[in-house]
Amino acid sequence: MNPGVESGLRVLVVDDEQPARDELAFQLGRLDEVDEVLGAAEGTECLRLLEGGDLDAVFLDVRMPGLDGLELGRIVRLLARPPMLVFVTAFDSYAVEAFGLAAVDYLLKPVRAERLRATVKRLLETRRGIEAGAMSGHPDDDDALSDRLPVLARGRIVLVNVADIRVALVAGERVVLHTQDGRFQARHTLAELEHRLHGRGFLRVHRAYLVNLRHVLTIESFFNGTYLLKLRDVPDLTVPVSRRHAADLRAAVHL
Repeated sequence: MNPGVESGLRVLVVDDEQPARDELAFQLGRLDEVDEVLGAAEGTECLRLLEGGDLDAVFLDVRMPGLDGLELGRIVRLLARPPMLVFVTAFDSYAVEAFGLAAVDYLLKPVRAERLRATVKRLLETRRGIEAGAMSGHPDDDDALSDRLPVLARGRIVLVNVADIRVALVAGERVVLHTQDGRFQARHTLAELEHRLHGRGFLRVHRAYLVNLRHVLTIESFFNGTYLLKLRDVPDLTVPVSRRHAADLRAAVHL
């Protein structure tokens, strides 16, 4: 490879249905940005192929016998050098779980060529971000732009500025972000967001709330050593601070 020339992607397609696996592999193989495409019919074969640690991305079918794609994705994420994940399925009902595993994308079958090209471009951008993070000593910054966060909005992925996030909160089985532009569904669990946003002015104030302290307007004493917070641009929301996290808040704002 010439110096300064970016290498193509090495990817693995996992699908128990051979026609679907072969079709996606064929489409990927036609793209200039992809150097090599491997295939696997099930989870064990997938993990064996990942042992070398030199694959960039795995395209996982969701519904498979034995280990399904989501279960397999959870295992893949535990590898020392996990590849990027892309889920491929005929069903849109698994998107929240998929993005909870930090998936780069979620493709619906049949996969259109234009949509696949966009996914491959996103994979390359994400890989650059991972490599840049490793070089700068921040390998946990696994997005192409560490100052922005991917969220879900009307079935699409939108990048929001971390600085614009007022609060992340658990709402049922989802995590919702409030920003100056509205509410968005997060791709991560609250614990993952807490880790990802560490050192950026965010504080866990309750088991269900992660607050950007830069946007706190008022702190009101409540009962038994707890507090209530009001945030900029979110007038209809009052954020509780639990007794467990009250000391952290006092330390953070020098109360």
